Amino acid sequence: MNLPNKITVFRFCCVPFLFAASLIEFRYHWLVALIIYLIACISDKADGIIARKQGLITDFGKLMDPLSDKCLVFAAFLIMMNLGWHTDIVIMIMMAREFLVAGMRMAAVNEGEVIAANGFGKAKTFIQMITTIAVFVFLSAYEFAGEEIVVSTIPTSAPKWMFIFCTISFWINAVVTFLSGMKYAKDGWHFIKTK
Repeated sequence: MNLPNKITVFRFCCVPFLFAASLIEFRYHWLVALIIYLIACISDKADGIIARKQGLITDFGKLMDPLSDKCLVFAAFLIMMNLGWHTDIVIMIMMAREFLVAGMRMAAVNEGEVIAANGFGKAKTFIQMITTIAVFVFLSAYEFAGEEIVVSTIPTSAPKWMFIFCTISFWINAVVTFLSGMKYAKDGWHFIKTK
């Protein structure tokens, strides 16, 4: 297994640690969650750069790199959903898009092709990561200010602007995710049409 693929596998391994840091309450646990999440997000950029520069692009990387990104982002959204921010509809839109794209990719594999992430899909992932990183930053800052946002309860003590930011940014994510899915469907429709 080459280095970019090892980094991709590393990103999968970050997910349970992210959940643990977010769900187990200890001093500065949101800061730990932020650091884990940042490292995982940076690794996404790193493996792509290394793969392109060293010519190490593989079918495994094309398939598993986007999947590891999705697992990471879904984990972040589920954590926020557990906090009481109602991201359930956004997550359902994201999941519907991912099932659609996964179906297209499986159809492509049957034809001996691999559908890699396109520009629209990469933009979607970037926006999702930036949004979720911002929320982890806010949670860490709030924690440093001496306040604790407890998991499994609606954080009524959190500032109103945090709710507004999350609501707007989550729906921006939902719209971009939906448009990204439509782009994949349009580009890969011929795989289904020929069946």
